[in-house]
Amino acid sequence: MSADGPPAGRAPRAPAARAPAAGTAARRARPRASLVSLLVASTAAAPAEQEQTEAADEQMQPPVEELFLGETAFPQEALELQLTSAPRWEHDGRQVGFRIPLLLELGITDRLQLGGELPLELARRDSGVVAGLGSVEVEALYNLVNARGLGLALSAGLGAGLPAGARALGAPGYALEPFVSLDKAIGGVVHVGISASAEVRLPAARRADAELSPGAALGVIVPLGDVVPTVEIAAELEDTASLLLAPGVLWHPARGLELGAALELGLAGEVPDAGLLLLVTREIELAGDDDHVKHASRSRSP
Repeated sequence: MSADGPPAGRAPRAPAARAPAAGTAARRARPRASLVSLLVASTAAAPAEQEQTEAADEQMQPPVEELFLGETAFPQEALELQLTSAPRWEHDGRQVGFRIPLLLELGITDRLQLGGELPLELARRDSGVVAGLGSVEVEALYNLVNARGLGLALSAGLGAGLPAGARALGAPGYALEPFVSLDKAIGGVVHVGISASAEVRLPAARRADAELSPGAALGVIVPLGDVVPTVEIAAELEDTASLLLAPGVLWHPARGLELGAALELGLAGEVPDAGLLLLVTREIELAGDDDHVKHASRSRSP
């Protein structure tokens, strides 16, 4: 037997495998792979979270500029002027009335709006035809909430009315009317508008009492591209309760232009039997800023 050779009859052993070293390398690679996966996942999630944050901060766009019976919750943008003509024909028994109110709304900021109404009226009474200036109104509107993520817009305002130019065309005293208006988007398609007010009519004579007339309006607005069907119902409590229904449609044929027509139906109380309501609304950018988007390019989504 040679001292340098293996023992007789025993096969040579293969070198020991380096399994422990390979396992250690795999364990070391595992944290690196986990860290890389975490960085990739966080990088992919960051844009999604940013988009969600931007969507939550983004404001809703109004589905319409004006309603036939209620108040919208969306003020005009800063330095944006809106002119609205709202002709109204009403028939009540033997009496027929025709009004052409001119409404002006100016955005002071993106949340604060000042406006006024100048109504020209023509009424046929039993005693004859009466024409003149109705009750002039001024109002301020402030937007409290406008969040697209919530699908909600909420505003509050205060209106003041001056005596009518002729007694047959309106109440003779002054009036104050605080109001709130809300718009809620449902399902990304339908908007529900709610407005409530409480008109306080100050007496024209010193010994007379002030009169309180609360009112509310509910509207369902369904934007279908440039055509927007609406259904509104309005109630007012004065000497007796009155109820009006107005199904209508609004149309946006061009940028910054809105046309509308609705049928007015008296359901209860001292209201006209029937009437026809028209709306012609035009928006003008006083600052000439093209970045403000008008109805033709506004998104109707919440």
